[in-house]
Amino acid sequence: MNSKLQVLAMAIVAASLIALPAQAVDHYDILATGYFDGPSVSGTIGFDNIFEKVPLGLELELGYSWSHLGDATLASQVFINQNQVGNASTSSGGTLDVGFNATYPLNLKLGTMQFLVLGGPRWAHWDARHEYIDNNEDFDVVGKVWGLGGGLRGVMPLGQKFRAMLQLTVDYYPRASIYGHDATYYPDDNNINARNNGAGYTYTYADAARATAVPHLRPRVMLGFMF
Repeated sequence: MNSKLQVLAMAIVAASLIALPAQAVDHYDILATGYFDGPSVSGTIGFDNIFEKVPLGLELELGYSWSHLGDATLASQVFINQNQVGNASTSSGGTLDVGFNATYPLNLKLGTMQFLVLGGPRWAHWDARHEYIDNNEDFDVVGKVWGLGGGLRGVMPLGQKFRAMLQLTVDYYPRASIYGHDATYYPDDNNINARNNGAGYTYTYADAARATAVPHLRPRVMLGFMF
């Protein structure tokens, strides 16, 4: 599935490169803030009027969210060994995401607000760094995965080229590998260096997923400006 999404992303980029010289393309930028499993910011570069007969647009979006970091105590058990690490002093990190969007305007208005749908492939990189009090230990738990997302955007003009924006989307990411310390857990439990609890139980992918907050199904709400 990941390879198919990568091909789709490259196809979108290729289509935009082919189409740009043939049309008087309209360019816009978006700066937004909101919520994506935590406080989130994003920047978008977009193009409208790419194709002569189809009102299709293309966008590239980059965002960062201070998302949930999972359970640091369980992470120490799953990724280090036999409950050797105690309380976490600090945890930091979040989710870096990249989105490739196709946009299409809807024949729908609410006052001066116009609406469009958008969607396309996504890539997310989740990273949580845990530092512990009881031991001289710190490590990162990392997950990265391709997915799909889409939703609805409302745009309200505030000036000739300045517009307010409200965007509601949902991103879906299939389960993928989770890495921490020197252990890697896979959805099929064909794991590398899986830890045990010292009492005969070997931790599984389900335990690693409970210890983390790697993206799976996430709604996103963003407010911002287009210019």
